[in-house]
Amino acid sequence: MELTIAGVGTRLGGRWVLDGVDATPPPGALTGLLGPNGAGKTTLLRLVAGLLAPDAGAVLVTDPGAADPTPAVPVHRMDRRVRARHVALLEQDSGATVPLSVREVVALGRIPYRTLWGTDDDAGAVDRALDAASATHLSDRAWSTLSGGERQRVHIARALAQEPRLLLLDEPTNHLDVAAQLSMLAFVRDLGVTSVAALHDLNLAAAFCEHVIVLSAGRLAAAGPPSDVLTPALLRAVYGVDAEVLTHPGTGRPVIALTAPAGTSPQARDPRPAGA
Repeated sequence: MELTIAGVGTRLGGRWVLDGVDATPPPGALTGLLGPNGAGKTTLLRLVAGLLAPDAGAVLVTDPGAADPTPAVPVHRMDRRVRARHVALLEQDSGATVPLSVREVVALGRIPYRTLWGTDDDAGAVDRALDAASATHLSDRAWSTLSGGERQRVHIARALAQEPRLLLLDEPTNHLDVAAQLSMLAFVRDLGVTSVAALHDLNLAAAFCEHVIVLSAGRLAAAGPPSDVLTPALLRAVYGVDAEVLTHPGTGRPVIALTAPAGTSPQARDPRPAGA
């Protein structure tokens, strides 16, 4: 699915939380959505998912329901059932407890396909999603008994059960240990699905993303390949930290060594970029 974010802006509580954001994530690849807390990452994901309507600009996608798949349409104007079959949003885990098994939770991803008579391939789609997320062994477990990392895998499986062409993830590495973080992002990267993931860890974004979008105070600070975007100057301007960008000896990808500016402390330094 081709995705174009064209001059998007939106107001919440009477103020612009996103303003004039332009970006074109590459189809079939993983894009990292980066920026400090409050930069607008979650809001942008919800706009791309069609859950919010922009106050300015548009989020455009190729319409999979159209006879001619070439025209692009605003995602929030797509038929809700069509959109739910092709766009999946994995939001941050609220930690809510539900009296369902893992398999039942993953089957919720099939709701957009169901009619009064059900669908023929629900069981197969759930099986494929559990297998792809390496969660088959959890299928009979009660959701309430899972660890944070196990829940994150099941959330991924539920999203995959929708068989999406556009996968959106809000901090998908939360609650995961280091090995699981690497495995999760490698898995999403290799899906071949257009994916956008909000991430806090800059080194994970540099290691796994083909493209990054950096937000600062609701505006686009930069977009492009990590090696072009994640520069010391950009990191200083957006995050207020000094950095040395090295090259990984095995992958050739950027590795970022961060330091706080001299004379500051987490308690004393305002984390917002200048002018925010």
